[in-house]
Amino acid sequence: MTVILIACVPRLIDNRFYYTGDMLESFVPSWHRIGSELRSGHWLAMNPDAWVGGNYAGEAAYGLYNPINLANYVLTSYFENLSEAAFVIMVEFLALFAVATYLLCREYGANRGPAVLAGLTLPFSGFTLFYEAGGWPSGMMAVAWVTLFWWSALKLARSRTNPFITFIVGALTISMGNPYAALGAVIVLVGLGVELLLIRRFRRLILLALTGACAGTAALVTYMPLLLSVDVTTRAGNSGISNDTFLQPQLGGLAGLSSPTYLPVITTFGGPIEVLPSFYLAWFVLPLLPFLRWGKIRRFLSSSTFRRRHGVHLISLASITGVFFLLTFGPSNVGMFRWPIRLIEYFYLGAIVALSLAMSLGLAKNHIRRRLILSSITVFLGIYVAFSSSPALTGRHALAAVLVLALGALAFLSWHRWNTAGLIATLTLGSIAMMALQVIFLGRDVDESSRPDPSSTTQLSKRADDYVGTVLQIADREDTEPADITNGRLLFGNEILASTVDSSINSYTGIGFTVFQDALCMDYRGSICREFYPALWSPVNKDVPIPLIDYLRVDTLVIQNALVPKASVTPAPPGWEVKSRDDIRTVMVRKESSPLPGTVSYAGSGVTVSAGDSNAQTETVQVSGSGGQVSFARLAWPGYSASIDGVETPAGAGWHGLLQVSVPPGQHELAIEFRPPLQRLSAAVFAVAFVVALGVGVASTVFRRKFAGHQPVQ
Repeated sequence: MTVILIACVPRLIDNRFYYTGDMLESFVPSWHRIGSELRSGHWLAMNPDAWVGGNYAGEAAYGLYNPINLANYVLTSYFENLSEAAFVIMVEFLALFAVATYLLCREYGANRGPAVLAGLTLPFSGFTLFYEAGGWPSGMMAVAWVTLFWWSALKLARSRTNPFITFIVGALTISMGNPYAALGAVIVLVGLGVELLLIRRFRRLILLALTGACAGTAALVTYMPLLLSVDVTTRAGNSGISNDTFLQPQLGGLAGLSSPTYLPVITTFGGPIEVLPSFYLAWFVLPLLPFLRWGKIRRFLSSSTFRRRHGVHLISLASITGVFFLLTFGPSNVGMFRWPIRLIEYFYLGAIVALSLAMSLGLAKNHIRRRLILSSITVFLGIYVAFSSSPALTGRHALAAVLVLALGALAFLSWHRWNTAGLIATLTLGSIAMMALQVIFLGRDVDESSRPDPSSTTQLSKRADDYVGTVLQIADREDTEPADITNGRLLFGNEILASTVDSSINSYTGIGFTVFQDALCMDYRGSICREFYPALWSPVNKDVPIPLIDYLRVDTLVIQNALVPKASVTPAPPGWEVKSRDDIRTVMVRKESSPLPGTVSYAGSGVTVSAGDSNAQTETVQVSGSGGQVSFARLAWPGYSASIDGVETPAGAGWHGLLQVSVPPGQHELAIEFRPPLQRLSAAVFAVAFVVALGVGVASTVFRRKFAGHQPVQ
């Protein structure tokens, strides 16, 4: 409840704080559409109406097999204001992250007070709050789940929980859809396995490995569609290790982890200097270090008795944190994993657990003057690092230094007056104040008018009243005023999916469909270059002698006047009419809909296609004639299959990546169906793993009770 209240502070300062970046361009509008379909009884593994962004199973990031995700998507579908939906979901996972951090600290042996402080601190560190909760919700969910899994797996390694519980938490962690969740879970299991191996707890190691392997089968249903679709995506060829320095943290930046105004020198979307406090952990971490009882820590670590009884249980903490540290400051690209700053919160998780353990030994009350001097030096070092990276913000850095010193003095007095409780309360209140200051500074750095916020589904639907059928927008986001996006006159990414529009060729994609995007000169957010407009009215090629706009089955064409000026002053081409026109956009609609049924976009001269039945996953049409090619206004994602009169026939990619099937002469029933690649096999493997994990859990319970029944009465 405390975290929920604290999380309200950024939204009270800026009601769009939790609705920026990928949050509004990709995730929340898609959640809204998926949730609406779920309420209608449809589970969308494929949404052909979203084109490059519609392969929800292949994108993986939507985590369609995670029941918590699906429940949140249904919840999102009830919101008219999508920014409010984003706020609710992110607060949910900030709270989960906080509780899981607290539990993990306690399981490693931290006292309640330091564990509470850790739980109230980490969710509001710079990267987690400003990047993840603010704009990358999949990452926010991932770190929360990994932390909870770490706690559950640690309890299992110590025989303090049922393996089936760890299996459930692990399966939820891996199936949430972010590959970093799977990576984090593997690192946790390996770290705990190393600890059990070194202390020779082989039975526990086998149990942990078996449970982890069972939970890991959730990766098959979650990520197999992505891996088997990668050849047609823009992610093809992402292998090996390389470094382009993008979002790659530098080790020296750790000197500023307690400086609230430190903006790291790191290559980001906006240039070589950050605009967000991505390295920030907490204002008190470095200033607190001189007050730790280092002598006592050293004596404990050098004691063979302590190492034998307690120290061995810190092996996993050290190894897991060490791996996260190496990955955080490693190359920018390792296989399909990129932008290593995404792992800084995982490294900070291990660090904050270690800090809570050190604080549990008590703080030193001797040599106070020396410790205060050292603490002040850490403050000035952090401020100097902040000044060095952004000297133009000197006044801001000076204000932060004064506040940190003042809060430090207040915390010192509270510690002397009310001991640990007073210290933790003051440190937490100071963290809230610093967070509020950071949000205020961000609001000053980012012009309010420059932040598009198309959050109202009513407004989006109103602006799309003129749209019918499949919509194609010729517009460039870089040349679009934010206000025109906010009011819905021009939309990019998946924002249009939150309106009443049936189908949009423009959408956001995390994986892309290379051939199609190249043909349309389209980027990952649905922007289309001006050179594409003339090609719309030209035949696709000699094999498909119809205009491209017909091949795509476009019913509504939205044109940005600034991008294609002649479209704003010339009459509509034959077969089209101008529905509306203003200073920003021209909307043209087709006078007559396509005579072809369903999503069929082209039939060869020897083929006649008659009525059929169509939905998101399947389509059936009747064909006749001398045979030829039939194309569908669907992208040929791996997973599509076709049959003629019930007999399977090849289905492949035609021109520009659209699904195409060759039909023989005569009258036939042609059916196409999409099923995520190897879905049945993956689901079967997971079902077996579920049964095995359940059996292990039951056996573990029976064994515990039987063993307990043979214990002598004390």
